[in-house]
Amino acid sequence: IPELVLQLKRTLSSITENYEIILINDNSPDQSWFRITEECMKDNRIKGVNLSRNFGQHNAITAGLYYSKGEWIVVMDCDLQDNPKEIPNLYYKAQEGYDVVLAQRLIRNDSFFKKLSSKLFYKTLNYEKTATFSNGNTFC
Repeated sequence: IPELVLQLKRTLSSITENYEIILINDNSPDQSWFRITEECMKDNRIKGVNLSRNFGQHNAITAGLYYSKGEWIVVMDCDLQDNPKEIPNLYYKAQEGYDVVLAQRLIRNDSFFKKLSSKLFYKTLNYEKTATFSNGNTFC
């Protein structure tokens, strides 16, 4: 967590000094919450949310979005597999007028199943046609 915060602060400071970092502890069994509170005490731009139990990644992300105040939000894992140095690239692309900017790791050191599920996710995400379901709901 200290290394993540250090890298985020370096990167975000290159864009603006007006940023916040929200760290979510999804009931991690290690010392994550302790480390988060240490970082919060050092810098008031860092916020921590401690979930009462493991709610899963999607709910942890939702909690972070709920507490965010920023106009531009980057969602990333804390294990540094998502490189904070890419944030300016995402930000500058968003400045071109895009509402959502997505990054994809092309070189992965994951298992076959993880690579396959990621490939299917991105293939679905890039699907631009509209589908109508039997109940009348539309998805696009």
